[in-house]
Amino acid sequence: MENADRNEADGRRSPDPNGSAEGVGEETTEVEVREETNDPEELKARLGIKNNHIRELLEQITASRLAADEARAAREASEGHIASLERDRARLKERIGDLEEEARGRRRRREGLERQLERLRREIERKDGEIARRDHLLQRRAEEIEDLRLDLEELGTRKDQALEDALRRIEGLERDLEEREDKVAELRATIDDLRNELEGEYELRERLAEPANRLRAGIDLFNDSDQRRSMNALSRTLGQPEVHVDLEEGEEPSALLTFTWQGVTWQTYASNPGLAVEEPRVYLKDAGEDLSGVDHKPPNARVGPGGRVVLGL
Repeated sequence: MENADRNEADGRRSPDPNGSAEGVGEETTEVEVREETNDPEELKARLGIKNNHIRELLEQITASRLAADEARAAREASEGHIASLERDRARLKERIGDLEEEARGRRRRREGLERQLERLRREIERKDGEIARRDHLLQRRAEEIEDLRLDLEELGTRKDQALEDALRRIEGLERDLEEREDKVAELRATIDDLRNELEGEYELRERLAEPANRLRAGIDLFNDSDQRRSMNALSRTLGQPEVHVDLEEGEEPSALLTFTWQGVTWQTYASNPGLAVEEPRVYLKDAGEDLSGVDHKPPNARVGPGGRVVLGL
């Protein structure tokens, strides 16, 4: 660049960097022609300058060729790089297309997942509603079970109370039954006694139908009565009396026991052994202090040991 500037200052044209050697030779011939007309010393000096300039031009041409080669190599490299970039761009476009397709697929999958998630959310809400309803039903069922348990407990309590009452009633009925069985036994015993008594009464009636037996029964009834003690009390004062026993007249005659003390004082007792006779069955019928006007009958009985009347003398 410094030589080119200097040539331009000398008024000479700079050679084309890309020019050929032929142009340089023509210019050199013109210089030689002009130099033939100039001073030799000056021509020599100019030739030296020209040679230097030619060397510089050759150097510049070499440098230009190197630069052109470098530019060509750079251009080729750039073209290769551009081709590589084009290929990369094509690959990138293809990759971008793949990525866009993948993104669209992902978007579709995401939308599908979002729809599925929405369906799952609605399903969960529905399940939550069902669970809430089931929880409510379970709560109601638990309350119903609790009510039933309380009712069963109350029913069990009532049943237990009823059972206890029934057991008490059964115990009462058993006691009542035992009492009634005792009463039945007593009634049966009473019936047996009555039957025996009736049988005895029947036998007694048959036996008392005979006067001698009725008389003896009347004497025995008197001996078991309080009237005998009254008679014995008077006998302790007046001594042993004379005794006459006889029967009254009639269907159910009484035995008449007449006691006479010292032939003056007398008492007559009636003793009826009949079963249908009302009390008193033994009583004082008559008494007196004088035997005048009284049918005095001879004794046919006596007062024996213990103050009991005995038939016969």
